[in-house]
Amino acid sequence: MSLGKWTVIDIETTGIHPGSDDIIDIGFIQFEGTTLIKTFSSLIHTEQILSPFIVKLTGINQEMVLKAPLARKVFPELFELSDHTCLAHNAGFEESFLSPVFESNELKTEVRYADSIWYLSLLFPERSHLSLENFIQSFEIAQKEEHRGLADARDLLKVMLHATYFTHQDKKKDFKLKTVFDMFPEDFWFKHFYFLSDSDLIHIAEQMDFNLTLKPSSKVETEIVHKVDYPSRTFSKENLESFYKNEEYLKKINPFYRFRKNQLEMALKVSQSFKNKIHALIQAPTGTGKTMGYLVPATFWSLTEKKKVLIATGTKALQEQMMTKDIPELKSTLGLNDFKIVRLIGSQNHLCELIFRQQLEENSLLTKTNEEELLATSYLEMFFFFNETHENDQKLTREDIPYVLKKTNDFLREKEMSLGVDFRTCVGPKCPLAGSCSYMQGLIEAKKADMIIGNHALMLRWPKSLEKPESIIVDEAHRIESEATQHFSLEISEQTFDSLLKIWSNGYGALYYLLSRHSINEERYFSIRANAQDYLSRIKDHFSPLKVLIESFFKKSPRYQVEHDNEVPFPKSQDELSSSIVNHLKSMDYVFKLALSDIHPWYEMFGKEKDKDEGFMKAWVTFESMMVMMEHHAEVLKDLLEPRQNWCQTMHYSESNGFFFQTSPVDVGQLIYENVLKPAESVVFTSATLANAQGDMGMMSIEWMTGYYQVEAQKRFKSGTFLSPQFDYAHKAKVFLATDLPPMNDPQFVVKLIDKTSPSIEILGGKTLYLFSSKYRFEMAAQLLLKKFEGKIPLFVQGMGKSVIEEFKKSPSGILIGMESFGEGIDIPGDKLQLIIIDKVPDLRMDLVIQARREFFADKFGNEFQDYFLSHRARSLHQKFGRLLRRESDIGGILLVDQRLTKWKGSTMKSFFKLLEPYQLEIKSTEESMSLLVDFIKKYTP
Repeated sequence: MSLGKWTVIDIETTGIHPGSDDIIDIGFIQFEGTTLIKTFSSLIHTEQILSPFIVKLTGINQEMVLKAPLARKVFPELFELSDHTCLAHNAGFEESFLSPVFESNELKTEVRYADSIWYLSLLFPERSHLSLENFIQSFEIAQKEEHRGLADARDLLKVMLHATYFTHQDKKKDFKLKTVFDMFPEDFWFKHFYFLSDSDLIHIAEQMDFNLTLKPSSKVETEIVHKVDYPSRTFSKENLESFYKNEEYLKKINPFYRFRKNQLEMALKVSQSFKNKIHALIQAPTGTGKTMGYLVPATFWSLTEKKKVLIATGTKALQEQMMTKDIPELKSTLGLNDFKIVRLIGSQNHLCELIFRQQLEENSLLTKTNEEELLATSYLEMFFFFNETHENDQKLTREDIPYVLKKTNDFLREKEMSLGVDFRTCVGPKCPLAGSCSYMQGLIEAKKADMIIGNHALMLRWPKSLEKPESIIVDEAHRIESEATQHFSLEISEQTFDSLLKIWSNGYGALYYLLSRHSINEERYFSIRANAQDYLSRIKDHFSPLKVLIESFFKKSPRYQVEHDNEVPFPKSQDELSSSIVNHLKSMDYVFKLALSDIHPWYEMFGKEKDKDEGFMKAWVTFESMMVMMEHHAEVLKDLLEPRQNWCQTMHYSESNGFFFQTSPVDVGQLIYENVLKPAESVVFTSATLANAQGDMGMMSIEWMTGYYQVEAQKRFKSGTFLSPQFDYAHKAKVFLATDLPPMNDPQFVVKLIDKTSPSIEILGGKTLYLFSSKYRFEMAAQLLLKKFEGKIPLFVQGMGKSVIEEFKKSPSGILIGMESFGEGIDIPGDKLQLIIIDKVPDLRMDLVIQARREFFADKFGNEFQDYFLSHRARSLHQKFGRLLRRESDIGGILLVDQRLTKWKGSTMKSFFKLLEPYQLEIKSTEESMSLLVDFIKKYTP
């Protein structure tokens, strides 16, 4: 197959806006077929001032671009690319800058663009990150992306060659990909590239002095379990104490292990909870070794009692740490060769291949030439192929789909939503594709497991076919309110209505197929068909005007925001617009009730069908999916029109997503109690940040959100367990609050902050983490810090490479800067990080459900401001403070700047300071705070 004329191209620019920013570097490698024609590279003159960020990223400075040739001297080189295919990584960026250049050519140069991101996603569906640097590093082509035109173009071509050549060696995958590429028309350039012979690929590589046949070294790590017969794995207090105190033995597995009284105390509390079948709350401060503090007693319990244990965490990062580090270490320590621990992912995070195949058949997607649809369908083909050919612990789930693909392909985003597994409609082991299904295989493994690792959502939406463990540990319990809110909230939107209308005909078509398998009165059959069309027509008649009315309703508001989600209580007033919206919803509610009453008897009948062959299963899945969507819409409409007590009903609108209605629980604690605590024998909630150090302030909101306050006395410990702080915070950490800077929305806020903090940072030689709560402040600070410290102290900016934290750790000195969420979960022990600067006290979102929750809390418990509002904000701040001290030898300081606190009353400040214990805050000016922090750190640093 012929590649025709093509080029690999990369540009560097002064910014991301084609209309106002300039190209400053361009490089391309020009081919005809497999023959190298030309290599070109040039900087381009610009009068624009290069930002410190661009200088840092590219290594191109102001002097270089001022001396560079003018654009009118360079761009004629581009005009030689007439009738070429331009290959680029994230080609939309290159196209946005280069299209005006080509259009300025009098020869009307025609150029086509091909995005390598999509090609590489088909070859590697298992990669959730598709950055060029990710491929360069994993293929061992270079240590990092250079962010220079020709260098990156070369590296991209090397990545493409390497990926294609070694994929050809995998015969099964190669055959599948050739089948997939055959779906595309002949003008799809990547089709021709993939079908190149290996000799052609090698020929291209040789022209670039690239040894294509050299395979990267294998970095596969396998879990090693020591063959030891650990003598004391029986569940008992004595054996637990013996385990944690056995430093000499444990250091052989983990050289950093040391006995910690706190860790043993935690393990004993967990064991008490399991043994006595009661619930517990445990605050385990940073440094406790919390994960091993509950894993060991949970393992001993499971081994002795032959019972499953569920570990539910709040973040994917903690699950991955457990599966890759903590659990292998535990197994090696105890010699647990036969103890099975699996990670289980909830149904909603899986994609259903049966629905995918059914939709392909019904919609004949393979015959369509729309490239967006073909790319999405091809990616999903490779997604399911990967799952078919890999073991359960490697199978892909929804969270593995790269964000960049969904962002640039609306069809893939819609397909992902429609293919999500719903445990209510999953046909289970009788599904003809169960053998390769990530969800079903996960359940099979979980049934054989001794311990299950999952997230909070899994715990709340437990699979119906799997018995739920009666012993549960809920880690990162401070997140449970937001997780429960997200899980129990119900929503319908423009998108869900659109999806339902699209599946309507297919769903009824599946019903007609199921009816055809049985003798049914012809008159009744045609009545069902007629009703289906009538119901669909009536829903459409209400849906279209509803969109217009809701848009008009919001845009009449003086508070309407064009770029954000707009939220109001579900309309109950009797103005004309509100009444019209409610009347349309009432009419739709009535139609859904009619439709469901028509089809529910058939749903009951076919649900008991014994002859479930493949044809039945495909039809049943489609029919049931439609019915579940109908029921969901009917349920939400009922909640909106007949609101439940302690639920919040809201209406939303945004320019980008249209409208949606939401009904959310106010009292999540009640739902946690009913769904988690009540059915279980023992549930242990744990976190490093439940309340303050002693637990004498901030605990009420935790007891409420976990449902703990509802548990009868005999089923719970009287109070939570608050382990002593592991570190000497009074002598190892200094924390200052400064309120002398301008307000955060003042343009001078970031300027003043950097001016007042940078001299001290220079004295310290970096070792600083800046955290900003807004993108605007983060980007401005990055520019100012780069300008001030470039060439003096290395800067590491969130988003500038995928391994920025690791690079910061390796640097002898450095400044790390990121957004607020960047400060949760990162672990930088030792003297690499000694100072944290935070731009504000974290806010609590003011969604209507949060406001309703505050009112509920005040009515139910009393002081909502202190026990709910302030406690939430203090916990968020604790998470960021917790990045400072990670080992007992660490020392450091924190500067929190927030001018808003000058308006806080004395009693509020007193409560806030109390909530932040064991940290002891002092109020000083910014400059004085920095001076004292430098003196403190220098005193303890050699």
